[in-house]
Amino acid sequence: MAAAGNKLRARALDAAVYQAIRDRIVAGELRPGDPLVEAQLSSEFGISKTPVREALIALGRDGLVDQVPYHVTRVATPKPEDIRQVCQLRTWLEGEIAAEGAAAEDRTLVDELTDSVDGARRALGDDDLAGYVAAVNAFSDLLLAHSGNRFAVDVGERLRNFLALMANVAESTDGRRQRSIEEHAAILDAITAGDPVAARTATGVHMRSIERDALQSLARQLDDSDADRI
Repeated sequence: MAAAGNKLRARALDAAVYQAIRDRIVAGELRPGDPLVEAQLSSEFGISKTPVREALIALGRDGLVDQVPYHVTRVATPKPEDIRQVCQLRTWLEGEIAAEGAAAEDRTLVDELTDSVDGARRALGDDDLAGYVAAVNAFSDLLLAHSGNRFAVDVGERLRNFLALMANVAESTDGRRQRSIEEHAAILDAITAGDPVAARTATGVHMRSIERDALQSLARQLDDSDADRI
């Protein structure tokens, strides 16, 4: 029984470390390409290297970390074509959901999306990064939830890790956070007005904006990396 208890505690610690590192990646505190050094993390958390190593392995399986033998483990960097395809998928999915929400004149959806936009504005004004990320992410989550389609929600869950990486890349572009808020506000205005065409169009504008900023930022990062090697 003692051995079983020790295993459970070890698993719980692995999961806690995984969540702590993942939270930093999602919040943008750790950005694509940032090194993740076992010794440094274990010292910071006040634990041995083993749970840190297990957490990094799990993060690698989930696509948040790049692990190359005999090289420094780093926060994963999304590929340009993946960014394009994910933005295309979100345009198809969320554009139609926004259009349906506008056609349905769903006041509950409008109220919840308004809370998301207002919360993002407050958090950005207060320099509350975690609050901003939570409020902005809630916008898409609310659209998916109100679709009533569990498969759409499942797609959102499966994309969550990649979306966090992509957002971290895009947000290094000047003004990205403010643009995201204003683009969400435009989608909200269209839904509030009961205009499905405008809701679909505004969603497409938002996704193309994210794609453009993410690709431009990624190109700058790659150029900087090449310069460092020279």
